[in-house]
Amino acid sequence: MINRRLFVKLSGTIGAVSIIGANAYCFSSKNVGQYSKIKLTTEFPNGGGEVLLKKMDPITIQVVPHNQNDGGWSKIWWHFQVEGISPNENIILNIEKGSGFAEQVFYSYDDENWALTNSGNIIDIDGIEYVQIHHVMRGEKISFAYDLPYRMKELESKLLPQLQGVPRVKVVDYCKSSHGRVVKAIQLKNTGKKSDRKYGIWLQARAHSFEAGSSWVLHELTKWLISNDLLALQLREIADITILPIVDVDAVEEGRTGKNQKPYDHNRGWSEAKSHWPEVNVTKSKLNKMSSKEMLDMFIDFHGPGNKSHPYFIIAVDKNLKTDIQRTNRQKFFDVLGARSFDENTSKTQSMHQFFYSKREWKSQNHDSSNMWVGQNTTNNVINLTLEVNMGTPLSTLDGYQVEAITLGKAISKYFSQGFHLK
Repeated sequence: MINRRLFVKLSGTIGAVSIIGANAYCFSSKNVGQYSKIKLTTEFPNGGGEVLLKKMDPITIQVVPHNQNDGGWSKIWWHFQVEGISPNENIILNIEKGSGFAEQVFYSYDDENWALTNSGNIIDIDGIEYVQIHHVMRGEKISFAYDLPYRMKELESKLLPQLQGVPRVKVVDYCKSSHGRVVKAIQLKNTGKKSDRKYGIWLQARAHSFEAGSSWVLHELTKWLISNDLLALQLREIADITILPIVDVDAVEEGRTGKNQKPYDHNRGWSEAKSHWPEVNVTKSKLNKMSSKEMLDMFIDFHGPGNKSHPYFIIAVDKNLKTDIQRTNRQKFFDVLGARSFDENTSKTQSMHQFFYSKREWKSQNHDSSNMWVGQNTTNNVINLTLEVNMGTPLSTLDGYQVEAITLGKAISKYFSQGFHLK
C-alpha cells in the first residue's frame, strides 16, 4: 500500500487513496519505465489536493483542490510536488476551476524562491471547467501551489528571527490547536512614556487557511512595524499591537482549504458562548480583557482572495454599528487611508496600494463572524474590519503584498499618531 498522499501514477484511474495492485491501472509494458520515474506527492507540510498523472505525451497532470465541505468556497487549496521530469520538458496542468481559481499559479524549484507561471486558459473536459497551464521544466523537481505558500516554515524562518532583540517585542506560544500544534503570537508593546495616550490594535490572518496571501500581507506589515520608518516608530510609541500570523495552524499545515469547516470555520461561531476552536476562545478572552481596559481600538481580520482588482474591506452598513463613535472613527480611518467604495470602473483595474470597501448588511447567518462579534461586544470606539487582500492577480507577489502592507501600516500610524481616533 502506498502512503496516503504519495502516488507513482501509472494511470489517470488512480485516486487520492489507492492500493497498487494488478487491477489498479492500465498500461502497456513499454510505458512502465516512463511512468515510474515521475512522482507526485502532497505528503509534506501544507501539501494538499488530489493530483493525477493523466497522460505522458505530453505530460499532463490533473489537479483537484482539497474539498473541505461540499465544494464551492470549501474546495480551493492545492499544493504538490513533482519529480522525475527531465529539464526542458513541457508539462500541462489541468486545474479544476471551482469557485476560487487563478489564471497564474506559483511554482518553485527549491521551496524557497517562488514565481508565477504563465497565464492559463479555461478549457472544458467532460463538462468540467479547468484552468490549463503550460510550464517548461528547468529542473527535475518542482512544487506548484494555488498561492504563494505561507506555512509555519515561513513564519519561523523568515519572520520570527527578525524580531529577536527588537525592544518591546515578544513572540509567545499563544495556545495549542485542536491537533496539538502551537499557535504563535507576536506582541509589540508600546515604547512611549506612561503619560502618552495608548491604543490597542489587534491584527490576525488565516482564519481561512487557503488564504495564504493574508499571512504574507501581515508578515510584511509586521516587518514594517519593527522598522525605523518614522511612521512605524511613531505608532509603536503609542500603541500595543498583537499579531496572529496564522490562526488555523492545523488546516495550513495539513494542506486543507479550511473555509466552511464543520461545525463552522474560524471566522464563524463567535457568538457561541464557547467556540469549537481553542484559538477563537483564547482570542475572545483576550479581546474582552483589552476592552475592559478600554484598550481595543482597532481589529483587522486579514482574509482573501479579494476580487482580482484592489484590496478591500468588508464592513457593516452604518446602521449595524453599535455607536456613533464607531461610525465616525471608521470613516476617519478610511479618509486617512484614501479608501473608497467600489464603482463600475474601479473594479476593472488593479493595484496593491489603493484600498476600497464594500458595505454589507449583516444577516443572521453571519452575525457570528469575528468582525461583527468585535463590533457588537467590545469597546464603543473600536474600528472592526475584515480585509480582503487581492490574491490571484499578477500583482499578488511578495513585492505586491509588501506594497499593500506598508500602505496600510502608514495609514494606521497617521490615523492614531495624528489624533484622529476618538476614545
